[in-house]
Amino acid sequence: MTESVKPLAGTSLSERLPRRRLAGVINGQYAGLVGAIVVVSVAMTQLSPFFLRTQNLLNIGSAISFTGIVASITTAVLISGGLDLSIAAVMALSGTIVATSLENGVPVAVAIALALLASVAVGAVNGSLISYVGINAFVITVGTQFAVRGLAFRVTDGRVIRVSNDTIRYLGQGRVAGIPVPLLIMLVAFAIVWWLLHATVWGRHWYAIGGTPGGAMARLAGIPVRFRQLQLYVLSALAAGVGGIVVAGYTTVGDANSLTGLELSILAGVILGGTALTGGRGNVVGTMLGVLLIGIISNGIQLLNLGVSTQYLFLGSALLLAVVYDHLRTNGVARA
Repeated sequence: MTESVKPLAGTSLSERLPRRRLAGVINGQYAGLVGAIVVVSVAMTQLSPFFLRTQNLLNIGSAISFTGIVASITTAVLISGGLDLSIAAVMALSGTIVATSLENGVPVAVAIALALLASVAVGAVNGSLISYVGINAFVITVGTQFAVRGLAFRVTDGRVIRVSNDTIRYLGQGRVAGIPVPLLIMLVAFAIVWWLLHATVWGRHWYAIGGTPGGAMARLAGIPVRFRQLQLYVLSALAAGVGGIVVAGYTTVGDANSLTGLELSILAGVILGGTALTGGRGNVVGTMLGVLLIGIISNGIQLLNLGVSTQYLFLGSALLLAVVYDHLRTNGVARA
């Protein structure tokens, strides 16, 4: 039986997937997203003389980087049929640990290590309870979201702590050949996740697990479903930890109350990019386009001084549209 199952999740799939994704781009798989980005960009060019300025475009790149770093691995989490709503809280915790550690004279390398270790610990708790105990991912990650946010407030004692360390600031504000460092980190994150999804056994397993409810067929194929799920939640928290450090460098503060609701923006970008909430389908190319579209519109709202209320209305509407679109697309695929 093992012999007959292997071709479904074997190396031939890893060889075909990258070509399929590239063919999808060429054949117009992302034409809607690309078209929306072009239309919004043209409209913003007409509405604001500042939109196409180099500095503003670089600002957009920096702004979407925090979302993109985490959205890259969130794509894989959703592909596997999972869900992680604790990511924004983990980002806040990571930033506060770095800020507090530096304030207390801890070397910057140790401060970063502590922040990432704390993030990985949260991911291990999420993954263990979801994959090995079998508790619903929504319930667990909402619970850890509040617990982690509370821990961040304990770490800072409710204060906003200033970050003056040059290394951390460079991660959030530095430039390499004129390109923002956060943007480069985001691109590296997307490249790593693309490689994991399409060139490693891990990625093939994640797709297989999300392909059927509860990963039933993946279990029959001998895939270590529980371990692969645990793996993903640890990677998700690790990416959030990295994102939190970058945010601390960009804003120059460690704030336990920061990034509230960012997980919804991340999910909206991932789902708009074509990743199914039900699992088994998605890729980071679409996610990158989805994150970019949301970033451009958010930047436009700021340039036009439309206020915070408009920002929330847009993000809420984007998430609703993304969920409805995913539902219609999934049902269409099922009927076909």
